[in-house]
Amino acid sequence: MSKNPLRALLKWEWLLVGLIIVTYLIFHGAMPDNYTIPKLLNQTRVYMVDVGFMALGMMLILVLGDIDISVASIASLSCTIMGVSYAGGNGVTFPIALMLAVLVGAVCGFINGMIVTRFKELFPMIITLATSTLFRGTAYIILKDQSSGSFPSWYTTSLGYGMLNVAGLEIPIMLICLLVVIPIFFVWIHKTASGRRIFATGTNIVTSRYSGLTTDRIKVSMFVLNGIMAAIGGIFLTARTGSVKYTMATGYEMQAIAAAVLGGASTAGGKGSVIGLLLALVLLTCLKNGLMLMYNDSFVLNLAIGVLLIAIVLLPNMSRMLQSYRQVQKRRADVVKVS
Repeated sequence: MSKNPLRALLKWEWLLVGLIIVTYLIFHGAMPDNYTIPKLLNQTRVYMVDVGFMALGMMLILVLGDIDISVASIASLSCTIMGVSYAGGNGVTFPIALMLAVLVGAVCGFINGMIVTRFKELFPMIITLATSTLFRGTAYIILKDQSSGSFPSWYTTSLGYGMLNVAGLEIPIMLICLLVVIPIFFVWIHKTASGRRIFATGTNIVTSRYSGLTTDRIKVSMFVLNGIMAAIGGIFLTARTGSVKYTMATGYEMQAIAAAVLGGASTAGGKGSVIGLLLALVLLTCLKNGLMLMYNDSFVLNLAIGVLLIAIVLLPNMSRMLQSYRQVQKRRADVVKVS
């Protein structure tokens, strides 16, 4: 990546920091008793953690220049297998059920990756739309309209609603799990050779292929990892809700895409930031919690996030248009001076 994109990315992250501060001050001023940092931390289990795991995998796919809208269905199918295999303690042990869920996520990601790399004439959005229907349909065939639950108490109570006191603040254990994973992703994506290969593949796949990179293998590997992260997100969602149904995580694919794009990832590929993603998740958590406290209306919540996402997508394009306009004006002025 060139210096200019890095500089722009840094500015983007500071913009997110500014938006977080402004959002907090607005809602805290309107609801000083209900909108506080301790209560926001408590709400991260609802608005941030499960989507955060999915968004980490989605960011990798967007860096490659692809997209995967089947992540929510992968989470549904993975947790369905987990619930059915555990069967309220009458099936396999719960650790094995968890591993089965992760394995199902990896298999679903592998299916997506293989189809995307083998049928390059098809758009990844169309492919993953089809597999999304397949995965959620399979979950429905297994569970029908029923739900599966009766998980171990440590899973639904300790992990789902457990808190850890850190410097006087009660922090959800689920949030701590996410915050442990994010630095690992940061070091891998931004500081290692394998991470640079992912960015190179997304920036120019033809050049990367001629440079000796096995681009198809990289893509399949990232789709597999994306499937695993979707399954992990579903596991944390199930820990919070306490049960599994085939409709679980509906709409989470859009939230994951929104968080990744808001964090600086580009649907054109070659751009992405783990720090930006974390800041985007914090901003969305602040916005969602404030709007739900103020209006208690999911429609208003989705509308606000949609408007924010459109604005975020338009800002870089408007900046480039303004820069191009200034360059044209400068060239015209130079021509006038010469003549």
